Parts: sequence; C-alpha cells; structure tokens
Amino acid sequence: MREDHEVDHLFDPTFNEENLIKSAKRKSYVRIIGVSFLVSSCVITLLIVLKLQLTPYFINQKITAKELYYEIYGANTYTGNWTEQYKLIGSSANAPKYKLLSGKLVNIGEVSFDSPTIEVNVGKSVFEEYSYSGYRLMNFFHPSISYIQYANDLAKLNQVNEGKLIEMALSFDRDYSYNEVISMLPKEVTLQWNWINAYSKEEIEGLKESKTKFAESPNIILKENQVAGFPSISKSGENIKDPVNTFIETLEIATSKGGSYKEEFKTIQSVLKQGHPTLLKDNVRIIGVVVVGDKHQLKQLLNKTYIKASSFGVITDKY
Repeated sequence: MREDHEVDHLFDPTFNEENLIKSAKRKSYVRIIGVSFLVSSCVITLLIVLKLQLTPYFINQKITAKELYYEIYGANTYTGNWTEQYKLIGSSANAPKYKLLSGKLVNIGEVSFDSPTIEVNVGKSVFEEYSYSGYRLMNFFHPSISYIQYANDLAKLNQVNEGKLIEMALSFDRDYSYNEVISMLPKEVTLQWNWINAYSKEEIEGLKESKTKFAESPNIILKENQVAGFPSISKSGENIKDPVNTFIETLEIATSKGGSYKEEFKTIQSVLKQGHPTLLKDNVRIIGVVVVGDKHQLKQLLNKTYIKASSFGVITDKY
C-alpha cells in the first residue's frame, strides 16, 4: 500500500528529510492552486450570471426614465422602439427620436439610455438655432417676462414653399386652460403639444437674469428641449382622449420611476399642486403650444391677440 511505502522511506538509509518536506510543500501548493482556481471559476461564473440577469433590469429602469422624460420634456418629441444589446462590458440600448407633423414621422436622431437630454445647438442667432441632427429648434417666450424682441415667424410664412408641413411653437400672452386653448385655435391647424406653466416665482426671476451684457434679448429664451408639457397626439399619431389627465397620471409615475430626473418631476408636480395634496386638473395651465399645418392653415393664426411669439420648428414635405 502507498502509506506503507511512504513509512518504509523513513527507515531507508538513503532517506532525505529535506526532499520529503519539499515534496509535501509541492503537493500542498498544487492542492491550494487547484482549490483557488475552482473557487475563482465558480465566483466568476456566478458574477457573469448575475450581471447577465441584472443588466436587463437596470437598463429597463433607465429606458423607462428616459421615455418618461420625453413624455414631459421636449416639445413634440417622441421615442420609438428600443434596441437593446446585453454584454459583459458595454451593454447598450438605443431608440429613434422623432417628431410628428400631421401624422408624418420626421426622424431627428437617436437617443440612448445614458445620452444627455440637453444638446449643444448651433446657429447664427438666438432666434435661429439648429441641433447637430440638422433640425431647427423652436423658441418659447414666457408670458410673465418682457423681452426686447420676440420671434414672429408667422410673418415669414410666405417664404415657405408650397406643399410643406410646418411645425410652429406659439407662446401665449397668459396662461389658459386646455379647453380654452382648443376653442381659440383654428380647427384647420393641428394642436400637437402643450407647454405648461410649471415655473415658480424664483424660476421666473432666474429667467429674467441676463448672462450676456450685449445679448440680443436680455431675458432667457427657452428652447424646445427645455420646456415641459404634454402632447395632444400619441406617439402613434392618434388623438389622446383626455390629455390633461393623462399628463397628471404620467407625472405621478415619473416622480417614482423617473430615475435621475425624479427630482425635476417632483418639482414640476409641487409647483402645479399649488399647495393642494393632489394635482388638480384646473391647475394645469397652458402658456404655449406646438401646432402643425401648411402655410395657408397657419396663416389663420395671424393677428391673434393671444399669440405673443411664434417660432418655426421642423419643416418637411407633405408627401
């Protein structure tokens, strides 16, 4: 037997104790390395399995937050179906970003679950700026602020070619209820999106602060990706049955599932509640809209006293 053989070595005149110790150490090292390799392999395999299981969960949370963001921010901006790729390193999720003009989809780029929501814009003037995707950004003017100069793109409709669909932002002279907005807009134009008055007194004062001494307009003009509101048209191009209540429900969900944007959504909700325990429908006041139509339809908005400013957005072919 092996044990007897090893014992016999102890009485062997050629027996070398040092060699025996080295042999024992060698066997111990091999055993330790084997056990360590087995444990490490099990731990790494477990971590890989956990990552592959948890990654979709965390990415879906971020996707939900991003979709909620674009349901509230970004005038007439929608996100399409998401394409997700799960990897050990560098998982990703992307979706097309688009606008709707009378049911026509206009692609304006792509959004990922970790992309910034505020983009850098370029243009020759604060009144005419473009995104890097190439589309023109609409401007919004708050009714509680007096500006040196207002955008008046309604006066430029004759410069638009025939057969074009025009997206246009209208800034109102004061706040209105949704029903008032519906009644005062011409029926020929499509009401696409509504800008809500979710600004505290402190925020209004902040918008009045000019950062540039020689700015074209000392007060801050808001871009379409900086304003909050709700659509009248769903992302599939259908009329939303009750847009105001749908917005209230969406905002409530956003305060809990809005990810890194939750605090922004909570602030909007708090301002709109005006001290009430719940957000009332009557407290959702509209200070501007996005409308769509051809130049002949939009001309019916000329000389309307409730319009303080008008700003071009995307212009595309009808067909």
